[in-house]
Amino acid sequence: MENVLKLSNENRICSSKLTYKNTTEVNNNFSLHVNFNGDEKFVLNKKKLRLFPHNFLAINPGTLYSDIIDSDSPVQKLSISFAKGFIDDFKTSFLEDDNYFPDNYGNHLPSQNLTFNETIFPLLGDLKYNIEHLKVLIRSNCQDELLLNEFLYHILLNYYTLYQKDILFVEESLKDLQFATRKEIYRRLSLAKEYLYSNFDQKINICELSKYSCMSATHLIRSFRQAYHTTPHQFLINIRLQQAKFLLKNTSYPINNIVTTVGLDSPSTFIKLFKMRYKVTPLKYRTSYN
Repeated sequence: MENVLKLSNENRICSSKLTYKNTTEVNNNFSLHVNFNGDEKFVLNKKKLRLFPHNFLAINPGTLYSDIIDSDSPVQKLSISFAKGFIDDFKTSFLEDDNYFPDNYGNHLPSQNLTFNETIFPLLGDLKYNIEHLKVLIRSNCQDELLLNEFLYHILLNYYTLYQKDILFVEESLKDLQFATRKEIYRRLSLAKEYLYSNFDQKINICELSKYSCMSATHLIRSFRQAYHTTPHQFLINIRLQQAKFLLKNTSYPINNIVTTVGLDSPSTFIKLFKMRYKVTPLKYRTSYN
């Protein structure tokens, strides 16, 4: 089941609940793909990614990508395609000089290109709030374009702010390096993070991770810790615990199944890590939502 809403300004919102999908196409506009439930696969420029619940993927215009779903249980997702005119207006109104005001609608100054690393981010904070509300509006068959476009603007702003904060955080941590070096290290660390987000349920070794991110193992560990103040392994554990929280809250899976699903070694290890991270046992956390 797919519900596609195309607004008069060419923005497009697609809410879907599917057990099967296999499409390959060129992305016409900048888009965000949000997973709420299930396991979805993407292929972007030969990169094979998996999108799990409460993560999202950004795809730039002109990218050839495949979107693949093959699941026993429905994958619930929301895809937003931002029209070029909407993006251009955002660049002009938000990124240009505050003292500039166009004489006529659509008469914009030439603005900088707005492109991003096509990678996976967790759905958090204001972005999660606005995405969740947009999902409710679409499901209720809302036709109020003014309201919908306001949410799309805030979602785009939330994403841009999140992306810039991530870059600035890394650049500040690596401020002793040259700009071009910081930029390249950020790109490669983003590859490492997306590999962890895509494969957290698997056994991951440092050789695979360093090969995917095009860095030596020692350089990756050192740069990751310097940039994010945590190690790749600690980052991976946090992803697994976040996914375990989702499963505890939204499913009735036994603890043993959840442990296996998120890639942890044993129930005792899981309980210990969960309690250290969230100050509550998994069982008490699940009980609080029943």
